[in-house]
Amino acid sequence: MEVDELLKLHKYDIYNNESINPDKLCHLAESFSDENIDILKYFSYSKFTTKFCWLNPILIINKMKYPQKLKCLPWLFGLLKDVNWPVYEDAAHALMSFDKKDVVSIMEKYLQKAYSEGDKMWISGLYLASQKLLIRTCDFQNKEIYQLFYLRDL
Repeated sequence: MEVDELLKLHKYDIYNNESINPDKLCHLAESFSDENIDILKYFSYSKFTTKFCWLNPILIINKMKYPQKLKCLPWLFGLLKDVNWPVYEDAAHALMSFDKKDVVSIMEKYLQKAYSEGDKMWISGLYLASQKLLIRTCDFQNKEIYQLFYLRDL
């Protein structure tokens, strides 16, 4: 069964169902691992009825295979905008399932974006995630971007 058809079933409804069976999420992870799927289309934040349902894609991403799961990094970084969101810790933890170099390259991009938007809260969320991942200045390709962490909310 295709992803679109699965998501119409309540037991696979990641948008409205906060308590999906882990086996169903694993099944979705396999389906989303298909390289021909535009995964970010399915994970649009506005499709979810509550922020608690954002946990479903996080659990799916944790079970997905490389390289398709790499397409999910921008979505995960969006969840780091507010450390008070109910899935912040889960999103930060999910980053541990990626190669560090992949996370750092995207983190540099989103740290610059947060800075350009003047979003100190997002910078804080990125900083706290970087600490969990043991990311240091030396991991950044552009060491000056790492300095943007010092502009975070304290």
